[in-house]
Amino acid sequence: MIVVISHPTPIEGEFQTLHQLFDAGLEFFHLYKPGFSSKEIEAYWAQIPEKYRQKVSMHSDHLKFHSLQELEKCSVDYEYAMLSPIFDSISKRGYKSSFDLKELRNFLKGRKEKIIALGGIDEDKIEKIKEAGFSGIALLGAVWHSENPIRKYKVIKEKWMK
Repeated sequence: MIVVISHPTPIEGEFQTLHQLFDAGLEFFHLYKPGFSSKEIEAYWAQIPEKYRQKVSMHSDHLKFHSLQELEKCSVDYEYAMLSPIFDSISKRGYKSSFDLKELRNFLKGRKEKIIALGGIDEDKIEKIKEAGFSGIALLGAVWHSENPIRKYKVIKEKWMK
């Protein structure tokens, strides 16, 4: 499972890139525009082709945890939750990971819930994420801060699918 999260602020060519990501097989897109008004969110939504809208959800509608303790205490049923930052963030300067991969592997072993790795995810981290036992990855900085977001997504997707 790969989730791409929108850049929090508008970026040049964003919709063209988003359409190309969907064409490249993107299955889950989280719309994350914290500074947008509801009217701006509606306008953003209107620019997403109808055939892709079932793959789009609001990032705020999903659970996100920043520690194993938070995750353990959660009593809400969920399809999947994100755990962040697994590695030092690409998009948020100074947002450092405090996770130990061995501890994560022990925690995730045998869990029924889908836990998605978020934070600092790039192609060089895919094997470590798989070894830890995550159900999926969420991408923001790796895609939106890349010179070629589509190529970057495809490289990461190929490594994830192996």
